[in-house]
Amino acid sequence: MMKTLKTSVLASGFSCLEAPRWHLGALWVSDVRAGKIFRIDLDGKVTIVADVPGRPFGLGFLPDGNLLAASMTQRVILKFGGEKPVIHADLTDLASGHLRDLAVARDGSAYVTSFDADASGPDGFASARVLLAMPDGNIRSVADNIAHPNGLAITSSHDLLVAETLGNRLLGFEIDSDGALLHRKIFANFVGMSPLGICADAEGAVWAAAARQSLFVRVQQGGRITHRVHVSGRHAVACQLGGQDGRTLFCLTVASNLDDFPNRQQTARVEATVVDVPGAASSVRFAETGSP
Repeated sequence: MMKTLKTSVLASGFSCLEAPRWHLGALWVSDVRAGKIFRIDLDGKVTIVADVPGRPFGLGFLPDGNLLAASMTQRVILKFGGEKPVIHADLTDLASGHLRDLAVARDGSAYVTSFDADASGPDGFASARVLLAMPDGNIRSVADNIAHPNGLAITSSHDLLVAETLGNRLLGFEIDSDGALLHRKIFANFVGMSPLGICADAEGAVWAAAARQSLFVRVQQGGRITHRVHVSGRHAVACQLGGQDGRTLFCLTVASNLDDFPNRQQTARVEATVVDVPGAASSVRFAETGSP
């Protein structure tokens, strides 16, 4: 039987939130239009972590705890750890469009999606790709010909999942020892839904935001939807599992009137609900979170 969950508001007053990540007792998010990275405690306290030139998008954490952020328009991955951010990887020669979401594997390899939002048809899909920045500095494209790749998630079994937004599906890849993506497969097809931001749980299922809909869903491999989260009057953007026991689903939403976007209206917010299955151990280190 499918379950329907409701959310409560954790924090509001943002412009355009993306890429939620749970790390060391707090939720970290990018505000793309404000050009800032925020840290949000479980009591709703908001702290500015960094100002990012070129619009921050995807976030991730290296094994040493340093923060990585994809700078959309500069097409570089920035590393934050000292007084000033440094360029961790320069992807300008490989990225055909803006950088999007980012996921860091357990060895520090950073995957980031890239596509030209203005491109359409086969040419646009051919230019969309997943890029890889290795810890040794090597950078390369590891997957292409994807119908606008958006959200990324790494599962407990060390697979990489990609939300193929215009393909209305989730793709899965095995991560090889050298970072290559192998055995491309369809994890789940959607009917009447295009996935955006995603996260994986400990049972191998995926939570996904439905583009331009007031809906988040939990989907198992093969396409069976087990749970829904409705955010009435809002658009779903991205989600992340976290909290002290990993069972809090953080949902990023924005007002459903997309005309607000160019006017920089601060309608984006973080909502939360409690779920049964915690987040994938690969992407959330709950033992390190402590108390918020």
